[in-house]
Amino acid sequence: MVTGAAGGIGRATSNALAQLGAEVALVDIPAKETELAALAEKIHDKWGVSCCYFTGDISSESSVENIFNQAYEKLGPVTILHNNAGIGIWPDDSSLPTESWQKMVDVNLTGSFFMARCCAVRMKEAGLKGSIITTASMSSHIINAGPGYSATKAGVRHMSASFGIEFAKDNIRFNTVSYGYILSGMHKVAGGEEELEELYQIFERNTPMGRMGSLEDVVGAVVYLASDLSAFQTASDILVDGGFSIGRL
Repeated sequence: MVTGAAGGIGRATSNALAQLGAEVALVDIPAKETELAALAEKIHDKWGVSCCYFTGDISSESSVENIFNQAYEKLGPVTILHNNAGIGIWPDDSSLPTESWQKMVDVNLTGSFFMARCCAVRMKEAGLKGSIITTASMSSHIINAGPGYSATKAGVRHMSASFGIEFAKDNIRFNTVSYGYILSGMHKVAGGEEELEELYQIFERNTPMGRMGSLEDVVGAVVYLASDLSAFQTASDILVDGGFSIGRL
């Protein structure tokens, strides 16, 4: 299962997992249903695996339960979850409206918690092993602009690690991937085309590798953490940021 599947990172990891033979359940908000339907068809046609999609609100516990119930009916139990859905709201500074702060907390932190907990509890009850990979951010490692986004992503990273300890003996692994600046489409909400181009130039200058990450760059860590190659790895985080965080330090 991949949440935020209609976005850039979600599309990339959904395809990568399907390419390796996984049956995939795509999840996003109802407004993204058209994109989800097209992606599900494309994945099935290209990789020959079963692929279905579901819409819902991950910040609602009942919606999350419903998503997992539907996925079970279509594909069986979920044993790999890319807990990827998240939002950024701009401007993210002291002028951030309270309702925008709350929205980021609800989706990024509470939603990730609901998804991770529901998946892990169901796997444990069924006696299944599995891997839950949550999308964090380099903003969980460094003090970065954006108190709302940074706080929720730091919370996600620690939440996942805590679950990793709790479920370790059940062979249900929890890890996070902390991405740097990725050309995923997320930053488009920050302004117009000229402002976006200026923003990208700043990101590139400040990243030691001299570029932003591509969607091809995001899949490796998720595939690794989803597979038995990482069987002894839990409660950990992988930085995929072109050296940005270390460069800052």
